[in-house]
This record gives sequence, C-alpha cells and structure tokens, in this order.
Amino acid sequence: MTSMTGDQTPPAGWYPDPNPGADAPAGQQRYWDGSAWTEHTTTAPTGPAYQAAVQQAPRDGLGLAAFVLGVIGLILIFFIPVGFLGTGILGIIGLILGFLGRGRAKRGEATNGRTALWGIILSALAVAISVIAAARLVADPSEEASQDAAPPGADVVNVFDLEVGDCLTEIQATEETFISVETVPCSEPHSEEIYAVVTLPEGDFPGDEAIVTQAEDVCVAEFEGFVGLSHAESVLEFNYAWPLEEGWDAGERGVVCAVSDPDGETTGTLARANR
Repeated sequence: MTSMTGDQTPPAGWYPDPNPGADAPAGQQRYWDGSAWTEHTTTAPTGPAYQAAVQQAPRDGLGLAAFVLGVIGLILIFFIPVGFLGTGILGIIGLILGFLGRGRAKRGEATNGRTALWGIILSALAVAISVIAAARLVADPSEEASQDAAPPGADVVNVFDLEVGDCLTEIQATEETFISVETVPCSEPHSEEIYAVVTLPEGDFPGDEAIVTQAEDVCVAEFEGFVGLSHAESVLEFNYAWPLEEGWDAGERGVVCAVSDPDGETTGTLARANR
C-alpha cells in the first residue's frame, strides 16, 4: 500500500482510492488509518441518504363548517317562522361535522380543535331548541294559529261573555262546541253581530234537543226587535250559541244570538237594517 503525500498527514477516514483497479466501481473509496492505506474499500453514495417529507396543509374545514352551521341554526330559530325545522336540520349536520373535525384535530390532521368543539356545542344547542319548539307546537298548535289568524284590533273572548252590539270576525267551532270568538269594532268588516243575549230559567239541564229548541225560539223572538223585520220577512240569517250540559252544571244559562248577511261580510251595524 502507498502512503499519503503532502506536508500534513490527514486524519483517519474514507478517501478516494488512489489506486483503483481496472474493475473497481466508480467512486470507490479506501480507508486511511491515519498512517497508511488499508485493504478496506467502499463505494461513495451517489445521492442523498434521506427523502424529504411532504408537508401537508391542516384540514380545518370540518370544524369550521360545524361552527358556522351552529351559528346559522341559532339565528334561524329567532328570525324565521317555524325556523326550528331548519335549526334542527342544521344542528344535526353541525354535530356530525363537529365530531369529525374534532377527530381530525386529535389525530394532528387539523389545527382548529377548539373551533370544532364550539361547533359541537352550538349545534347541540340548536337541536335542543328546535326540539323544544316542536314540542310546544305539537302540545298547543291552536295557540300560534289563532294569534296569526286574528286580524289587527281583534279580541279573543269567551262566547258567553259577548254583549249586544259586539261584532265578530268569524266563529271558530268544532261541531257544536265554540272554541273562541274574535270581536272587532263594527266599523270594520265582520261576519256577524250579536243582537240578543238571553238568560234561560234556572232548573235542571233540559237536555240537548230541548235546549237547542229553546235557544232557537229565543233568537227568533228577539230578531225583529233588532233588525226591524221578522226573521221570516228578512233576508238576513242568524246563528246562536247555547250552554252544553257541563256548562249548565257550572252555572251558565245564557243564549247568544248573532245576525249575519248571507252575501258576505258587513261593515257597520245591522241594527234597524229593515231587510
């Protein structure tokens, strides 16, 4: 083996082979032990000894979407009629996306774990509010419907609290049971006008057929005094309300008579209409 030449002797290590054989691979190196070449050879690496890792962007979309859906769902319940339907749907979707986004954050695939958590909280709140709103609507659907149907200035009163001269928008009844009566000033369009309220005599409940007959007789008798013509001569019609047995037992004795125009709504009173 030969020795290194030069003013300074290099330290031990791998160096290009000073005397490669004819069949030596390209880039062959030989080990220098600090004083002489050894028999140990190797091939120098021709490329990098590592592969660069690919940097992937955070996948924050699911957590952000859950947060946005939760916020929108809560807004819908306050600003849009029956918005609880949309609130419930958005809340459920937001919950699903929120849990998926939270999972990504735990695996290190996303950086907005807190945003996803808030999305879960807001979406769960939206679902809870929508369930409560739906339950209230199912429990009493007539409450919202009656408020929406009542025209401006209308008052909802008990039918047996009516007085002569009260004007009604429309009697809402199920079979023979009056649920509510809406009154408006007679100067506004209305469907009926109260022309008589008569108290029946005390005693035991006379029976359904008998009390209907009494109520009809009373209203026919009172008709002419209000309209100016008898019912047989008039083109107008009348309706009446009477107490059922449970109302009679509770002390209710009133018969309420209402006159109406079969051609449609009336503006003003029908008192002394003479037609």
